[in-house]
Amino acid sequence: MHVTRSEDILILFGLTPNNIKKMTQVIDLLAKFMNQKQLMDPSDRFNFIAFQEMSPNYFNQFTLDPTMVINELKKIGKKLSIANLAGGIFVAITFIIEVYKTILNKNYRLIILCDDGTHKIPPEYLPALHELIDKVKDMPFFIDILHLNGNDIEESRKLASFASRTKGTYHNIHKFKDLESKLLELVEKKYIKIDPSYMRVKPAIQEENRLFYIKLADDPRLVTSPEACAICFQKSNRAVVQCPKCETLAHKSCWAQWAKTSNIGILFVFRCHICYNLLKLDENYVNDVQSGNIPTEDQLQEIEKRDIVKYMKDLEAKKKPKMVHVEDPMAIFSKPLEAKDMSKKPKKKKEKSGIKIILCPICSNVTTNMKQTCPSCGYRLF
Repeated sequence: MHVTRSEDILILFGLTPNNIKKMTQVIDLLAKFMNQKQLMDPSDRFNFIAFQEMSPNYFNQFTLDPTMVINELKKIGKKLSIANLAGGIFVAITFIIEVYKTILNKNYRLIILCDDGTHKIPPEYLPALHELIDKVKDMPFFIDILHLNGNDIEESRKLASFASRTKGTYHNIHKFKDLESKLLELVEKKYIKIDPSYMRVKPAIQEENRLFYIKLADDPRLVTSPEACAICFQKSNRAVVQCPKCETLAHKSCWAQWAKTSNIGILFVFRCHICYNLLKLDENYVNDVQSGNIPTEDQLQEIEKRDIVKYMKDLEAKKKPKMVHVEDPMAIFSKPLEAKDMSKKPKKKKEKSGIKIILCPICSNVTTNMKQTCPSCGYRLF
């Protein structure tokens, strides 16, 4: 069975900022696109990435308010710099990974608007970007690309490969007037496959990506004093653990049972039943506990009945989205090459091990082996 879900949409704004009139028209089209999305589903949320001073800017969280996105785009519209697609895609995916850790039952979509004036994606970065995309496409994650006047065949192939890896779409648009119709086609929701016997997303974590998701999940904190469990509501001396995100307390065994219905396709990696943060327990322990009862049907139905729009509005009201300006993680190849001094003997080139995607062992932030320290927590990686 194939169904649709609420969507979080991240727009990578990569059009060359050399025509303010057309830029204004594009922003108006984006407003129309987002408003139509919310008419179809009020729980759809939005964000954007735009380059300013050669580095990406974006809100630190998705918002239910499209007007907030449009107003911010208008503010920085005249200050936009040429986008580096490689860096923008990397920032977009790592941002979505952080959202995925705490938000349940969402489709994640990256819509890329670009043209031939955008910085080209260096071949050296393709393996790392493909690796990162392959890790997150099971979330599920989709890339749709609107490429204006894409006359560079090689660049078009690179972009089309990103879309095809996520079952998204690639459109090469040769007339600006056709942009509106193609953008409005993307209003249609993406379909995902579910298991009709359980009416939940069918587990589809690929074997080669299991370790990535295991490392992504947080370990619950052990609580030494007796506390009431948020699942069975009983206070006892049994092992109680705490979600590090929302500080909810639950018996370790109750969460092991809960994992039977809320795992992500890896038996011992599951969602907190309050804030949906990604958690993990010892695999052998979960296997042992799941021979007992799972939470009652009444408890499960109560959780499923939660008004997801109200829940996300409450979250957004507590902590408003803020614009952030971050370092471009893939900027090195975007800089122009210096002229070579032919009078000097060429230095012997060191062998390159290639760009690899890595997870910080402290905070689980996604980065590359190009960084000596984690950009999130400062931990020394190498």
